[in-house]
Amino acid sequence: MTSAPTARRVRALGRILLWTVAIVTVAFTVLAQLLAVVPVSWTMPLLQWEVSQYLVILLGVLRDSLGVWNVVVGVVGVASAATLWRRRPRPRRRLPLVLTVAGSAGTVAAVATSVALAVSIASTGAGTSPLLPTLPFTGLDSGPSQTVTVGTAGTTTLRADLYLPSGRAPRAGWPVVVSVHGGGFSSGTRGPNAYTGFLPAHGYAVLDVDYRLASPTYHPWRTQVEDVGCSLAWIARTGEARRLDPHRVAMLGLSSGGNLAINAAYMSADHTLRSSCSPSGTTLPVVRAVIGGYPAVDLTGIGDRTAIARKVEQWYVGGTPAEHPDRYRFTDSATHVSADAPPTLVYQGARDHLVLADRARAFVDVLARHGVTHRYVQYPGMEHSAGDSTSTLTPAAAASRQLTLDWLQRHDGDRRSSPTTP
Repeated sequence: MTSAPTARRVRALGRILLWTVAIVTVAFTVLAQLLAVVPVSWTMPLLQWEVSQYLVILLGVLRDSLGVWNVVVGVVGVASAATLWRRRPRPRRRLPLVLTVAGSAGTVAAVATSVALAVSIASTGAGTSPLLPTLPFTGLDSGPSQTVTVGTAGTTTLRADLYLPSGRAPRAGWPVVVSVHGGGFSSGTRGPNAYTGFLPAHGYAVLDVDYRLASPTYHPWRTQVEDVGCSLAWIARTGEARRLDPHRVAMLGLSSGGNLAINAAYMSADHTLRSSCSPSGTTLPVVRAVIGGYPAVDLTGIGDRTAIARKVEQWYVGGTPAEHPDRYRFTDSATHVSADAPPTLVYQGARDHLVLADRARAFVDVLARHGVTHRYVQYPGMEHSAGDSTSTLTPAAAASRQLTLDWLQRHDGDRRSSPTTP
């Protein structure tokens, strides 16, 4: 039989646990939904310090990764707070009541933002379930078919992971998507992402590439895109032996990788792209289509607007736009837009607190003025990564996959054209 002191300890522990659940879930729900609803411009003071900017982004990424489970979290918080309210004596019910009301408002907001996202996704034509993810933070697809060395840039050996479809390759070889990781130009590496398993399952080889990273003393504002060019040269040089079609090459990049993918694609079109690990005059494939997920296409435009942008200024470019206007002109994707630029798909969250959505929209306007085939998809209420940065298949991540596949199937260059020589 349980003793009275033990029973009291168990009840006390239960109350502590209930308070913890109520406070954490309600606080998360309310803050996360506020970030989904409030315009980014209202949060700019929080983006002036690196720690607070990272916390804002982390909160939004976690919210987006949970998808429909945000409603479940909100309901748990309301139920916990309501239980505390019922159990407390009347004079001590104020805090549980506040938690119950705030949690209810946050849960209603979670339902509203989920519905708004589902409606937006449906309008794109991507047939995805609004009830995703089935389970948050489930594992990504398996590793690459092989890791290859694409070349040596300076003293750095550049490697890439090659993901191949199963089965017999077409006579000309598999179409190839070059995948460029993000990381603010100064971090990150190749590795499984939302596309490395998905695209091979639909007949596309994926070459997931590395490049030399920025540091306080190394400013690769020109050489990173040429490192991507090194991977294109490798495809031209070895593609046939590896069952890859150098005439059907597309590019995909996320965040800072979106900048590099778009710039490399456009520079291949106007014959200015070079390979950092090949002799001058090396033949490079023409990139036939490009997809940029939440791409940092306008470094000049983000400039001093946020703390992380200021770090990118110093590490990647080596200074401010006022100090190095020519460098910024080279890194800005609009500089490389021409009528020959390949068809471009851009997607992004409307509440991106890292790569501000207004800059992506301005870039898309430049594409329209030049008559470039393009599509811009903005997911309402979503943070940087638009739901695809973790190992979770959210509604937006599923939609982005489908939109990317549709874009490739329409524009990946299933027509023959000669490679270019810079």
